[in-house]
Amino acid sequence: MGSISIEPEALDDIICCLLEFRRARLGAGKQMQLMEGEIRQLCTVAREIFLQQPNLLKLEAPNKICGKSFSLFFFLL
Repeated sequence: MGSISIEPEALDDIICCLLEFRRARLGAGKQMQLMEGEIRQLCTVAREIFLQQPNLLKLEAPNKICGKSFSLFFFLL
């Protein structure tokens, strides 16, 4: 994967706007307008971050599993 060529300040501004919108709790049905380029930037950066993360974690026992695992119990063994 190539390096991310997006200015961090621009991403910070987009994220701050989204967080402010959420904090304002403007109610159901309200929308925030983002440019297509801004959405693409967020998706590109998020993808790069997720690809850098390991998909298997080695943890030391004992562990507590919280939440609903449904039929995924086999994968926890």
